[in-house]
Amino acid sequence: MKRKKVYNLFQINLILFNSFSILLVPILVVFAYIFDLHLVTSANRIILVADIIAALTFIVGLTFILITRDHFQRRLKPSYSKEFLWLIIISAFGILGIGILFIYLGGKEIYVPHIIIPLFLITYLLLYAVGQKYFNINLLKR
Repeated sequence: MKRKKVYNLFQINLILFNSFSILLVPILVVFAYIFDLHLVTSANRIILVADIIAALTFIVGLTFILITRDHFQRRLKPSYSKEFLWLIIISAFGILGIGILFIYLGGKEIYVPHIIIPLFLITYLLLYAVGQKYFNINLLKR
């Protein structure tokens, strides 16, 4: 019987940080859309501010990860369910944000489901694979 490899908390935090950094602009666009900021200012300005916030968050987060690397490399857990929940939330808001970005960039609202549904399926497959390999969580059993 083959044993599953248990990854340390640093590697899990690195996965979370990478996904958060990639999807931060769409996540911020979701919050801008919720608060109707597109009625107050242009979509270009919203995306610019989201890019600046994402760049600053990336720099601060990378610094934090590098500083706390030794501490988190020594911590192990058999399963990272709480961290995996954060990854699901990040992915869900990221997919929704990509649909809103499509609207902000001039796309027709009727085509948003044509973008969100395939992205959801691809993301679910990625979450399934990552959950089994790194987080020791099986999405089909839950």
